[in-house]
Amino acid sequence: MSAKKLLKPVSIALLAACVSACSNYSTAPSAAKAEASLNNEDWYVVRTEEKLFLFDDYQIYRDFLVSGNAPYLKDLGEKDKYGQAIVLGLSAEEQGKTLDGIAAYRFLRQSQPPAGKFYGEIRQDGIIFVAQRYGDMVDMNNIGEPIFRHTEVASGPNGERVVYLLQKEEKKPVTLIKQFQSNYGITPAS
Repeated sequence: MSAKKLLKPVSIALLAACVSACSNYSTAPSAAKAEASLNNEDWYVVRTEEKLFLFDDYQIYRDFLVSGNAPYLKDLGEKDKYGQAIVLGLSAEEQGKTLDGIAAYRFLRQSQPPAGKFYGEIRQDGIIFVAQRYGDMVDMNNIGEPIFRHTEVASGPNGERVVYLLQKEEKKPVTLIKQFQSNYGITPAS
């Protein structure tokens, strides 16, 4: 076999491998960028007697817990199945977005998949419910009580009861507890 006949198939194979590698490389960052733009890694819910507040930004949620206010509170003019008015807690930049552009609303409507690593909280009746899975938060929000749980009395930042949402057969969620404590600067009792 001559060198010319051998080089042509090898050259074509190398060219195909290069094109394939380049196309895979260029789509990976854009896929990561698309997931980051979903804002789907956390969700926060505060239930009062009259309102259901939804947040997709941790700092706005924390500021709301302290002040009872957010840069922009958008009352949707609709009520949830418990008769509570639905209100979105938004940043000033988000106030002009359509509802479909707001992650907290998409989570409520179950029209957005969560990120692989998810964190969420629901506050109601002086209890903090903490989740590491979006589905657990949806169940809690729909039913009003967790199906499976791990409860720690007076372990919240202001002495609240903290209930960690679990799946059947799941053990004490040590990693989730550490994350919650870290979020609030709580030093665990030894």
